[in-house]
Amino acid sequence: MKALKPYQKKIKEKYSDKDMQNRAISKLYQDAEQNPLGGCITSFAQIPIFLGLYRSVTRLAAEGRLNEPFLWIPSLEGPVSPENNYRGMQWLTEGWVNGAPSMGWEATLPFLIMPVILVLMQSFTMSVLQQPEDESATEEEKEQLKSTKTILKFLPLMIGFFSLQVPAGLTIYWFTSNLFTVSQSLIIRGYYAANPPKIELPDYWDALDKGDQMTADEKREAAMAGLSTGPSFGELLEEAKFHYIVKREPLRAGSEAWIRVESSGRRIIPDEMKAWVEAAPAPAPEAASMEAQNETTPVA
Repeated sequence: MKALKPYQKKIKEKYSDKDMQNRAISKLYQDAEQNPLGGCITSFAQIPIFLGLYRSVTRLAAEGRLNEPFLWIPSLEGPVSPENNYRGMQWLTEGWVNGAPSMGWEATLPFLIMPVILVLMQSFTMSVLQQPEDESATEEEKEQLKSTKTILKFLPLMIGFFSLQVPAGLTIYWFTSNLFTVSQSLIIRGYYAANPPKIELPDYWDALDKGDQMTADEKREAAMAGLSTGPSFGELLEEAKFHYIVKREPLRAGSEAWIRVESSGRRIIPDEMKAWVEAAPAPAPEAASMEAQNETTPVA
C-alpha cells in the first residue's frame, strides 16, 4: 500500500472530480492486485478468539482452576471474585477500611501494575502502527485524520479500565498479544525497508502524469481502463473563454458607420446605444490620419 502512494498522488493531482478519483484509485488497486481492507481480516479474526478466551478464563476461574500465581500476580483469576461473577471493579471501589481497599495494599498493588503496563504498551503499539501523514491528502482528509487520532488517544485508557474488571489471565493475554503485534510489525517494516516490494502495473500508470505527451497506445489503454486522459471540463471551459471573446473597436460619434445609422430613418436607436457611442474616446491622431487617408485614396 505504501508503494502505491505515489500513484495515488498522481491521481489526485490529475483529477479534481472526487468520483473520478475514486474510480481511478479503485482501478489502481485492481491492477496492482491489492486490497486496502485486507489487513482488517486478521483484526476481525481476533474478536471471536478474544471473546472465547474471555468466556474460558471466566469459567475456569469460577471452577477454581486459575488460582495459581504468575510472576508478581498472586492469582490469575483475581482480582475479581465469584461474588460479582468475576467482573466489575467492586474489589477496588468498595469495602475500603482506614484508607486501604478491601484486599489491602499489599494484595491490591500487584493487580494494579499489569493494567498500567498494558496502557503503556497499548500506547506504544498505536504509535508504531500509526501510518505517517499523507502529504497528498486534502485538507478535509487531514482534518478527519486528526479527529481520528484524537479519539484513538483515549483507546489505551479504555483498555486499561477494562482490564481492571476481568481476571488477570485475560490482561496477560492482551499484553502478550500487543507485544507480538508490535514485534511483528517492526520485523515486517524492516524487511520491506530492505526489500522494497515490486509492483507491476500497466504502462499507462507511469505515463499518467505526462498529459499530452502520452502516446496514442497509452491513451487508448488508459481509456479502455476507464481513465480519462483528455482535458477536464474546467480546462476546456477556461480555454473557451479566450476563443469566444472578440475584440472590437467601439463606434464613434463622427465615424462613417455611425453617420449611416443616424441618417437611416428606419432604425430606432436606443438611448443606451447613443450614450455608449458618445462616451467612446476619440481616435488617436495617427489612427485619425490613417482613416482620412483611406477615405481620400481613390479606388482603382
